[in-house]
Order: sequence, then C-alpha cells, then structure tokens
Amino acid sequence: MTATDIQPKALLKQPGIASAPGAERIVAVARRHGVSPLRQLREMVTLWLSKTRLSTRDYYEFGLYDPTLSMAEKKQFVGCEGSYRLNNALTPPALPSVRGVVGNKFLFSALIRQLGFRGTETQAVVATSGRFGATVTLTSAQALERFLRDEARYPLFGKPLAASGSLGSVLIEGLESARIVLGNGRRLGVDAVCHEILADSGGGYLLQSALRQHGALNDAIGPVTGTVRLVTIRDRAQPRPFYAVWKIPAPGAMSDNAWQDGAMLAPVDIGTGVVGEVWRGRGLEARKVETHPETGRVLRGLSLPFWDEACRMAAEAHALFPAFGVIGWDVALTEEGPLLVECNDNPFHTLYQLAHRRGIRNPETSPALERTIVLSEEMLREIRGRNLGRRARQAG
Repeated sequence: MTATDIQPKALLKQPGIASAPGAERIVAVARRHGVSPLRQLREMVTLWLSKTRLSTRDYYEFGLYDPTLSMAEKKQFVGCEGSYRLNNALTPPALPSVRGVVGNKFLFSALIRQLGFRGTETQAVVATSGRFGATVTLTSAQALERFLRDEARYPLFGKPLAASGSLGSVLIEGLESARIVLGNGRRLGVDAVCHEILADSGGGYLLQSALRQHGALNDAIGPVTGTVRLVTIRDRAQPRPFYAVWKIPAPGAMSDNAWQDGAMLAPVDIGTGVVGEVWRGRGLEARKVETHPETGRVLRGLSLPFWDEACRMAAEAHALFPAFGVIGWDVALTEEGPLLVECNDNPFHTLYQLAHRRGIRNPETSPALERTIVLSEEMLREIRGRNLGRRARQAG
C-alpha cells in the first residue's frame, strides 16, 4: 500500500444509501406525534397508490406523519420519482431541447458567458480524452500538478463535468510547498490530490475560479458560498421566477449541497428576496435553526443582495431555452452582482418542500404548473403538426 492509498480524500464522496425506515422510526413517530403504527401504514399505502406515488422513505423524510396535515395536503408532496415525472410533464422529452448543452457544465458556462451573462470561469479541464477548445486540457497527474504549482489562480473550485449534487467537488484555497490547502482547512499532499482528481475525471473534471459571495452573506453564514436555487417557469409571455431556496453550507463543508450533515435550507420570498425560517435535517431530525451555528446571526428576515437582478437574470437566461418548461438555476450572489453557476433542467422539487414545509403541488403553485404543462402540450402538437405538413409536402 502506498502513501497515496492511505491519504485522506479531498473530493466530496457519494453519501451512503439511507436505510429503509425501521421499527424504531415507526415507534418514535407514534410516541412523538400520537400516530399509531397502523395509521402510519394506512397512510403510506394511500400515498403510494396516489398520483404522486410517495414512497415509505418520502413519508418519513417529509414528515407526512404529522397529524396536523390533512391527507389532501400530504398528497401535494412529491418524491424524487414524482419530481422527475412532474418535470417531464413540464418539459416533455419529445420537445426539441439542448439538454446535452445545459447538462454539460463546461459548455453551459462557456455559452452563458459568451451570451453576456455572468457565469463561472473555467481555468482548466482535467480529461484523458476529448478537447475543450482554447481551454487548458490536463491529461495526466503530472500535468495537473504543474498547473496547480505554476499556473492556477487561487482559489479554485473543482467538480466533475457531468455529476450532480456536488459529488466529487473540492474547494482549493491554495498551495503551500507540496501540500494542497482545502477550503475546510485540511492540508493534503499535492501528489495524492492530483491522482484522486485524475481518477475521478473519466468524463472530464473542471477547475474553475472559486466564487466569493457578497460580504453581507459572509458575515451571516461564513466564507463558503451558499447559492440560491432559483427556479424559473415558462409562461405564455416569457419565463418568470417561480420559487427560491437558499442553500446554506454545513459548518466545515466546502460546498452548499443539501444532503451534507449540518447543511441548512431556507425559503426565499420570490418577490422580495427576504429569507424565511431556516431548517436543518429531515423528518424526525428536522430542526428549526434560530441562529447560524458559527456566526450566531439570525438569518430569518435577511434580505438577499441583488435580488431583483438575480430574478431578472434567471428569467432572461431561461428564455434562451424556450423548450424547457422549468429550470432550476444555482445563483451565486457576489459583490459584483448575481452569477449563474449551473443550470438544472430536472430540478428536484424536494428542496422546495424541505424549505417551504409544504408540497410543490399546493394551491398557490399548482395553477402555474398546470398552465405550463398545457403550454408544453400545445408546443408539442404544433411541432408535430409542422413535421406532418413537411412530410406531406415532400411526398407530394
């Protein structure tokens, strides 16, 4: 075994698969909420057989055992499968789209910057195959080490080209002699980190200039950037802001992914940019956060900077991709204004539910969802009609 083999890992790894809720969870719900095991089972079966097809894990994760929720309110929630099906209705797969572009983080950031939007800057790509235009391409651990020592402009944020959920990501603050300084304060051997990145770069690995958020947000949540998941929806006039969730990094984390232990979520008023109640954890472990655990700041009531500009930027960027009924933007709020970090054509509406404490198909959001679904169906019929007409003319 080499030193590289036992070196602590730098990149964020896949979390373990959560086990199915066991008897202890059922008993805890019965004791804490007065909901008998039989009632829990009956509700789980009802929700599984309903339109939203909520799983047992969804039932406990979203706290749907809460006796203050009516069955109608519980059916407004969606799980991962339900979120995916909803997005497919909002953006039918048969509609012509550019999923390959928006799903490719390198192409998306290059395109968005070329079109005049503020986006992330890619300094280099680590890849053993393919090329990336004029962008520096690093094909070996040795080339990566030379780049980190001689050419990189720190801080850097690294992430796989196609992965989601911050998997494989790392924040590199700088290089001290032969050691990489990570965003969480750890120092690891540069050789081991380079080999780890190369092993994780099968489809390409981006090294981008790390973002620094607005000073007011640093004061509130610490130095690691917490992006806003700002979801836009296609309307008849043009796309518009739909809902927003602030992703607040866990203490000691290097990214803002919501599944990391200690990560927090907060709803953001889409009209004003004012932060609502902050939550950490899910189900029985869900807790309201009154003050940030590191800064001691009260986050509820905070007005996010550049909010109107962020909403306008996301809506205008969505208009570039009219086939998409819904898009989830990860927006960083920096000193210079909002910046588009990533584009999610299949946004998980579970984030909305965990932050807003209600289902995505509630009476306030459902009308917009249904209008967009109808509009997408009309667009699809129009395209199919044009194609039939074209084939008929060609046959004639």
